[in-house]
Amino acid sequence: MDFKDGYLMKENQDVENQDNVELSLDQSNAEKQGQKKQDREFEYGFNDPKAEGEENDELLKLMKKRIIRSYRWHEDVVVPLSSELKISVEEFENILMKKLDMSSLEALHGRFESAKPRCIKERIHADLRLCWLVDVMNILTEEEAEDIKNKITNEILKKGKSYDEALKNGREELLELLR
Repeated sequence: MDFKDGYLMKENQDVENQDNVELSLDQSNAEKQGQKKQDREFEYGFNDPKAEGEENDELLKLMKKRIIRSYRWHEDVVVPLSSELKISVEEFENILMKKLDMSSLEALHGRFESAKPRCIKERIHADLRLCWLVDVMNILTEEEAEDIKNKITNEILKKGKSYDEALKNGREELLELLR
């Protein structure tokens, strides 16, 4: 008796037959593994690109909805802008989900917050007709106009005054500068 690959072999047994048996066992194991993989792929839809794409789209839509409907995001961005555009909140949400990718949605709230002062300053610039006083007539300097806009913006954002009240105070200050 001989040992071959850890097996006790009879001397008259053909080694080739043993190799053929091992090869057929390896092939049947590989076939079983392949079938298991196909079963998993069918079960989870990996082989169906259409199913995979639809599933990913639904997941992405759900993730975007969660961001958009988070309390601060919804109250600070969605509701005011939808009312400004005079459309429903749901319609504006769909616009955002269609036009923005995930990273843009995640970063948008921070950009929205940082844009508030600039938007208020531009509105003040227009409401006080600073474009005429600074750019056209040159009776007010850029620095003076910027100081007025900064004071009004701080009253609105930090002190909580209404826009109209802060604008009224800014008009009075503007008049004092002009006299």
